[in-house]
Amino acid sequence: MNILGIANNDYSGACLIIDGEIISAASEERFTRIKAHNSFPNNAIAFVLKEANISLDIVDKIAYSWASDFSKDKHLELYFERIVETCLSSPKDIPILRKRLKDEIINDAEKQKEFNQFLVDNNVTEKAIYIDHHESHANAAFLCSPFDDGITVSCDGRGDFQSFTLSKFLNNTFTVLQRETTFDSLGYFYGRITALLGFKPNRHEGKITGLAAHGNPTKLLKKMKKLIDVDKNFRIRAKFHDGYLPSYENNYEKLKELFLNDKPEDIAAAAQRHIENILITIIQQYISKENPQNLCLAGGVFGNVKLNQRLRELDGVKNIYVLPAMGDDGLPLCSAICCLFKFTGKRIKIPSMKIGPKMSESEDILKLISGKYNYKIMNKNDVIYKSIKALKLNKVIGLAKGRMEFGPRALCNRSIICRAKDATINTWLNERMNRTEFMPFAPIVADIFAKDCFYGWDNDHIASHFMTMTYDCTDYFKNYCPAVTHIDGTARPQIVTNQSDPFTYKLLIEWNKESNEPALINTSFNIHEEPIICTAENALNNLDKGVVDLLIFNENLIVWKDDFDMGFLYE
Repeated sequence: MNILGIANNDYSGACLIIDGEIISAASEERFTRIKAHNSFPNNAIAFVLKEANISLDIVDKIAYSWASDFSKDKHLELYFERIVETCLSSPKDIPILRKRLKDEIINDAEKQKEFNQFLVDNNVTEKAIYIDHHESHANAAFLCSPFDDGITVSCDGRGDFQSFTLSKFLNNTFTVLQRETTFDSLGYFYGRITALLGFKPNRHEGKITGLAAHGNPTKLLKKMKKLIDVDKNFRIRAKFHDGYLPSYENNYEKLKELFLNDKPEDIAAAAQRHIENILITIIQQYISKENPQNLCLAGGVFGNVKLNQRLRELDGVKNIYVLPAMGDDGLPLCSAICCLFKFTGKRIKIPSMKIGPKMSESEDILKLISGKYNYKIMNKNDVIYKSIKALKLNKVIGLAKGRMEFGPRALCNRSIICRAKDATINTWLNERMNRTEFMPFAPIVADIFAKDCFYGWDNDHIASHFMTMTYDCTDYFKNYCPAVTHIDGTARPQIVTNQSDPFTYKLLIEWNKESNEPALINTSFNIHEEPIICTAENALNNLDKGVVDLLIFNENLIVWKDDFDMGFLYE
């Protein structure tokens, strides 16, 4: 079965599955070079079809992760009870609920129409499969996990009249155990705090997570409880009159008043602690020491790496898997994965995220650089040797090799790497990339060093391979790798195995022999508000801007501009 997954709402992209195998997936932003571009994914669709050398006519199903349907089975009772509750307790808030419902319908109508027009224009209407937004997130998280059973949670701003679902997979069936309305959205809660602190909601929440480590998490907790909390029945309940609204738009006056004269870092810390506490309280109703469960997570809220650590450490959680493309940028993959399971019963466990466009062959890249740059072609071992010399000199290396990663994390195919010893790098490298970050850079660590670096890490922690959660660091790691250790003593690692990336794995092993340092910095290869690089041209453009000092293409080609400090490359 050939399945094409498409998304065109908050994020845009496409994924193709053929006979139970992911052929390719990519976000539209990587082609248009517009961050979070949500135009219809014509470039992404063309790419995935070309990768398989098929036309749209050969596709059997076209999966879409927005049902855009108010379901009497899923939503009617849920919304009826919530509206009645508000009528009885706070009738003045009814206009807020009415606006949220109206927005929910209107917001998706244009994008739904765009998708439907694509179906009509290509005469493929009968191939469309509409999948509930939150069940797409949650079910795909489980279907991609290594587990045979478990609980799966989806949590984000909103989608198909929900902001949260918790499901159980048993006997080959998903059963939803709890749903929450978009009135009571943890995604909107955290997003509004993001906006309050001067950042872009639904984009820069990671900055709030980083800032939180600098503040007092308990000082303003009572104020956070005024916005949203868990009630006695373990349901999420928002309190609209105190500054929370189920929207990212405007109306921040009450929120500003509530936190007047409070420090930004304390606001961030309290918001982080509060969202952790809420989700822990809910999830603990479904797990216990006597009945431990695997936990699978997806939806934009689970881009929060500190939250994911707290959930992993809960008594009653056996193991955790966070879908690497956890946000709406992952929906093309999610919808295709769910469609595959629906019609064939097949799963794709622990899929690679290196499923995007291939880097150009080095011979073709030479045509781009001839006469403009210095370069050397050499075998992989020599490239690793030269890379270690560059790292010892604190050079910044851009990696551009293999297939581009799908999702928000660069996993060493489109990454910037450098030494993790210099604690000041958080300032000067971010300045190079025009970024303002509170989180330190993330480390890449070979699996054989991981237990020496991170408390509680184990070989079956597959989520750590995708940089989706933090760990408490050992003193050894803090001492040798301060540039990737956060102020709270945690780090967000990507654990590299020889099987997943032989080149990077060997580089880490050899680097450790040379420096006794168990990690290197890995940050995505892009400047602020630009997508991660896709092509050789994108990489060279960053070399021109001075973002990196040298480029490694395809593990065999090193490129750099004229610089007397690069004499070691001629040795």
